[in-house]
Amino acid sequence: MKEFYTRSITATAYAIVLLFPLFYNEYMFYTVGFICSLILVFEFIKLISNYNHKFFSRDSGKSNFILYMTFPLYISLFILSKNQIFEIIFLILIVLTNIILGFSLIKNKLFSFSILKNRFIGHIYLLGSLVLFFSLPNISGIYDPYIVFSFLSLIWISDSAAYVFGVTFGKRPLFKSVSPKKSIEGFLGGLIFSIILSLFFFRYLNLNLNLLEWMILGVLTSCLGTLGDLVQSQFKREAGVKDSGKWLPGHGGLYDRMDSIIFAAPFIYLSLIIFKNVS
Repeated sequence: MKEFYTRSITATAYAIVLLFPLFYNEYMFYTVGFICSLILVFEFIKLISNYNHKFFSRDSGKSNFILYMTFPLYISLFILSKNQIFEIIFLILIVLTNIILGFSLIKNKLFSFSILKNRFIGHIYLLGSLVLFFSLPNISGIYDPYIVFSFLSLIWISDSAAYVFGVTFGKRPLFKSVSPKKSIEGFLGGLIFSIILSLFFFRYLNLNLNLLEWMILGVLTSCLGTLGDLVQSQFKREAGVKDSGKWLPGHGGLYDRMDSIIFAAPFIYLSLIIFKNVS
């Protein structure tokens, strides 16, 4: 019970840190996003270096420096570019990268401990997904905080419901080899509550999305968020660590808290683009 309260207090504080800037103005949101992204990159580098992190060490210093510096490059290119073709190519690249990471859960021996996965695929997955997530408010060309708010809310209610249902009813493991504590019952609980919240948003949020589109977003967010959590758990298992950091009591590092958001964001971005062009 103590762990539950600790997790709840931390999650509330974390939500305020993201949501207040989101609704205050876009520049504050981007500033907070940039700071969070630097922390996430630092945690990821520590993770793939098995926590033997030396920023300017001979063996890894150059590649780590590149990893730090390419995030500002990626986000500048994406935000400053008005070319729709560039946006689509970038989006498809990140989506395919995340699909490969999802596939690596099944074909673990093919990707485990590989330089390809950690230094290249992981690089693109993390940085590209962050760029897309923090670009979500402007997906329609006008800053709209409610797009990100609804996405975050669906992720959070799915995570919370999955945790409660898993602790209360969980018996059958969802993916035992990667995350023994995750259960099928917890996953289903998160999925149900995500769908319920998507119905609520359809009724009360004016985002020009019909009922079917909201239902799709609810299902996708819950399923992809869970998959993102498993992908991050695989990175941690390979590194031999429990958490990516110690920033957030009850959760671990910021990467532990945002793993679902990071993985799901490109797919939600793509879905919104498709909805916009189809309707």
